Amino acid sequence: MKAYTNGEIVVYWEPDKCVHSANCVKGLPAVFNHKQRPWINMQGADSEEIMKAIDNCPSGALSYKRVDAGKDRGGFAARIKVMKGGPLLVEGECRLIGRGGEEVASCGPFALCRCGASRKKPFCDGSHSRVDFDDQG
Repeated sequence: MKAYTNGEIVVYWEPDKCVHSANCVKGLPAVFNHKQRPWINMQGADSEEIMKAIDNCPSGALSYKRVDAGKDRGGFAARIKVMKGGPLLVEGECRLIGRGGEEVASCGPFALCRCGASRKKPFCDGSHSRVDFDDQG
């Protein structure tokens, strides 16, 4: 996990959770630009705009907390959303238990693979785009 701050908020990036929806890049390119290093420019917008863009991250790869408070995302019972042609998005408080009984993840958001092609199962890695996953069934 990498952390970036502007003094008001801390943005966390967990690359292993990313499903490459590019919502961040499309939504706020002055802050999120994968062609620059560091790719997150905390001076590119005000904190409210950055938090709003992060709220649109479907996988939870991006999250934030206010410097003067606890983590802002989450806090409700688990909610699972089916993304058209994509993963299951898990938000809120829950525990994901692996086959061996170990806790694999807790405290969403995270994305679970539905297409079967992910290389990091049970998590989504964006492979549904590569395999043209169709859930219209």
